[in-house]
Amino acid sequence: MISSQKITTSEVRKYNKNRIFKLIYNSSAISRQEIADTLGLSLPTINQNIKLLKDSGLIVMEGSFDSTGGRKAQMIMVNADARFAISVNVRANELKVALIDLNGEIRSQKSVDIEFSPESDYGVKVSELVDDIIEENNINTDNILGIGITMPGIFNSDNTMIISSPPLNTRDYKTDNITSRLKYDYTVQNDARASAFADYWYSHKNENAHMDESYHDKFYLMINDGVGGACVSNDKIVQGEHNRYGEFGHMTLYPDGRKCMCGKKGCVESYLSARNLSSDLGIQIDEFFKKASEGDAQCVKVLDEYLDNLTTGINNLYVIFDRDIVIGGFVSRYLLEYEENIRQRLIDKYSFDTDGRYFSISSCTSERTDTGAAIMFLSEFINSI
Repeated sequence: MISSQKITTSEVRKYNKNRIFKLIYNSSAISRQEIADTLGLSLPTINQNIKLLKDSGLIVMEGSFDSTGGRKAQMIMVNADARFAISVNVRANELKVALIDLNGEIRSQKSVDIEFSPESDYGVKVSELVDDIIEENNINTDNILGIGITMPGIFNSDNTMIISSPPLNTRDYKTDNITSRLKYDYTVQNDARASAFADYWYSHKNENAHMDESYHDKFYLMINDGVGGACVSNDKIVQGEHNRYGEFGHMTLYPDGRKCMCGKKGCVESYLSARNLSSDLGIQIDEFFKKASEGDAQCVKVLDEYLDNLTTGINNLYVIFDRDIVIGGFVSRYLLEYEENIRQRLIDKYSFDTDGRYFSISSCTSERTDTGAAIMFLSEFINSI
């Protein structure tokens, strides 16, 4: 929000333009009068900014609202084709690329089965796939905001090196091995952090269209084959002093417990990873939850222990941070059936009054969470208007 300090006329104009654009952006369609009523701005100010945004190609006028007795009001909406970002997901045995429009919708995606190898010229394939998806969709390269690349692992302070990535079986890997051939701006992010940002961004889109206030902080516990996390605050990932803020998977749950992929013992990841519910039992995760719901004794016992460890970890995070906590990652969709069970366990474990509403399970699809690093470019662009 604007501070109480004296500001210039140009700053006021930019501020109003951004408020108007964000309101349009977070509305499927809106009229001039609705903008004026919501933001408390005059119609001349609205009209002036609508013209600027339209001339910039950022909004379009398509159709009219039903008449309420007078002249039909024009529908104002964002031009989704105005800008694009590219999402690149690097996994141990797959490389996935997606084209994201300004509305955050996936326009096109493609993937190849390819084994990640630090010794290979992996960056060539990344560059080729990025160029292919842009060309195949006839995208003007001037409208590409950037390339968002996600990789599993612990990064150094400026994300130029992966210090350690057990899923990729690599250490001290320089990310410019992947980015050096890219023709566009790029960012390389830890996959769990990027997924958390995507959930945060999509969950707020449309939700607070009329609000100018910053969104509340949210903490994410991302459960996949590995366990990571993040805190998102004011549209930004919190980095921490050593760029390791949110590595919740490596909190110690049981001293001298199970060995973790990081080499230490008793980490949260060694108890909450998807492997505990699938490969460690020699079955697929779908089969595990099917058997548990059917009352299979072994699966019910394993799930009960799993939920107990999960809620111990969540409770510890809530005691420390006192913020909303969201469970994400592909395991989260299997936990929806047990949401109230989890909430009751959290109520029982918490030392102070709570109804457990601070906890939720992500509703963001796996396709959308994969786009988190690319979405960061959209967020930055929208805030710059």
